Amino acid sequence: MKVFLDNNASTRVDDAVLEAMTPFFTEIISPPSSEYGNSFGVEAQEALSNAREIIANKLNVDTSEIIFTSGQAESNNTALKGFALANEKSDSKLILASAVSHSTVMDPLKSLVKHHGFELELIEVNKEGFIKHDHLRQLLKKKPLLVTIPHGNVEIGTIEDINIIANICHENDVKLHVDMTYSFCKIETDASVVDMATIASHLIHGPKGVGALYLRKKQRLRPLIDGGFQENRKRAGTENIPGIVGFAEAVKQFTPEVISKITELRDYTQELFNKNLTEFSITGAKDKNKRLPGHFSAVISYVEGESILLYLDMLNFMVATGSACSSKQLKASHVLSAIGLPTEISHGSIRLGLSKYNEKEQLDEFIVQLGQIVERLRAMSPVDQDFMREWKEMKENGEYTEEDHHHHDDDESEE
Repeated sequence: MKVFLDNNASTRVDDAVLEAMTPFFTEIISPPSSEYGNSFGVEAQEALSNAREIIANKLNVDTSEIIFTSGQAESNNTALKGFALANEKSDSKLILASAVSHSTVMDPLKSLVKHHGFELELIEVNKEGFIKHDHLRQLLKKKPLLVTIPHGNVEIGTIEDINIIANICHENDVKLHVDMTYSFCKIETDASVVDMATIASHLIHGPKGVGALYLRKKQRLRPLIDGGFQENRKRAGTENIPGIVGFAEAVKQFTPEVISKITELRDYTQELFNKNLTEFSITGAKDKNKRLPGHFSAVISYVEGESILLYLDMLNFMVATGSACSSKQLKASHVLSAIGLPTEISHGSIRLGLSKYNEKEQLDEFIVQLGQIVERLRAMSPVDQDFMREWKEMKENGEYTEEDHHHHDDDESEE
């Protein structure tokens, strides 16, 4: 039986979610309509309004401030491009982003730089992945148009204090967008303290292909999709009613008991690593209370993360790695680089995402297999403590730099 330990990438759809969605595939067929539409349309509209209320309440915002989208990428693109283009004639063209932002934030920003003349500067983070507040304050003196940060980091699990960062931004009269994709429902959040927030369904046992953007009232935004009056004219197109209904049900099912269980599994995973593995270090926040529940990430010395992943997959354990080859590039993970991990160390990264469908017995078997794989890989590897010491000396003497390892492909991608 396959054991899925990559719940930071996606999650199994909850049975209750599937049940809530089914009638909107097979029975209630019409798109949402007013009270003057047919009865199916009215029922669809009621379902849409109910889902919007559930999600707005969870974020502590008004229902009119929720725009349904197809997920994280669309919400982030809508927030960043929509806001920037609506304010294109502003005095400032500068946008600030956390150095550990997700690609669905970084790529739209690069597009704005390349095609619309905006500027991008990255806010530095410390070794645990937290934004350096002093650096943020320093950059805010340049009067940027917008700041964007992740709430919970998918790769290292670090949770930012968005209240503090919102205060810093708003003191400087700058809007703040927060990507809450990986923290939504897992961390109690008041989105009303920020100006825009991204959330998605498929990380909380909801369906894929549905998400939402919180947009503070009276915020200017140029829609990315035109052609209809849906979503308060902010996102044209027939709403994905089954997906939206499933999203709302997933929010209801993500109870404190679920959070408690995945937190316990995360801490148990850390205990197993400490007891059974050598030469590894945990990435992200040292304080477990400032890490996403259900998230565990580490770098294991003298092995390649993708080799671990492939061996584990053959043994029916599915995990993730932040190492270069998993990203289809020769670059190390930008997140691991931003927190100061050299390429040769970040190659050994491994990440587990734990869900309510995982059990301790699965983790017991996993750690046994992982230990054997690491032992086998280290026996084959030319990399050891002596090698790493010589490598470090080469870097210190300027005989090797991180740039030598990187493949320069930033300018090759076209939209």
